[in-house]
Amino acid sequence: MKRRRKRRNQRAWFFTGMMFLFLVWIILFCGEDMEGNSERYTETGQDDGLVKGSTTKDYASKEDNKPAYLENLDDIEAGTVLADFKVDTRQAAKYFTVNEIDDDIRQYIDGRSYVENDDIQLEELRYLKILHYNYDHEIQAGELIVNAKIAEDCREVFQELFAREYEIESMYLIDKYWTGNSVDSDTASIEHNNTSAFNYRVVPNTKRLSKHAAGFAIDINPLQNPYVKYNSDGSFAKYYKDMEKYTDRDQKKEHMISHDDICFQIFKKHGFVWGGDWNSSKDYQHFEKITE
Repeated sequence: MKRRRKRRNQRAWFFTGMMFLFLVWIILFCGEDMEGNSERYTETGQDDGLVKGSTTKDYASKEDNKPAYLENLDDIEAGTVLADFKVDTRQAAKYFTVNEIDDDIRQYIDGRSYVENDDIQLEELRYLKILHYNYDHEIQAGELIVNAKIAEDCREVFQELFAREYEIESMYLIDKYWTGNSVDSDTASIEHNNTSAFNYRVVPNTKRLSKHAAGFAIDINPLQNPYVKYNSDGSFAKYYKDMEKYTDRDQKKEHMISHDDICFQIFKKHGFVWGGDWNSSKDYQHFEKITE
């Protein structure tokens, strides 16, 4: 009798001990898992589609809790890099705007890229704010001034380039690189690989007004797409930074524009002429459209 009772007590203690170990195991294992899940889903706006504070038992998708998208670029300065989750790429058109030249822009360009003249008035120009991908493939704000007659074409061109994630290193008004005169400022802009449009200036080494002077031309990624013209002795008529690296267009280096490039194809679709098709000189950065 005593033996049976002893055995029953031993079994009871054994099962009690096993249950205790099982409970400890559950607490330790599940605690680690829950902590890991908690950490995994705390970032907002990441590609996993979860929002801050969610866990495996309680989370919401981006569709249910949409991030606070930018409504426009009105207060965003050119050159600002934007987080992907702040840009509503499904409604990207709202980030591509055409406006008349306001007082702030007027004061910024007056006496620099724009001077009083008989050829073009400020009322004939438009200011564009747009998005583009930079060379790090980040979304960046950009700006241009073009002629009002091609402003809508330009807006559509850059919206299509953005949709194709085409990379443009930077896009500031030429005035950011102002040196004191329009031709040297253009060179300074080019040497910073800046994409630009309006600049009341002549064609280098001539007295002839450039198409840029009326806002009918745009230069894209000018370092990789130089203006090339030779003197009779074979030297460059005008030299730009590192341009010898990009005169051989068969290299197909990154950001070099060719007939196969989507940049050329989109501009051509909208009626622009490419300087890379010229005969006496080659201006691989240059697209122009004349509507007159």
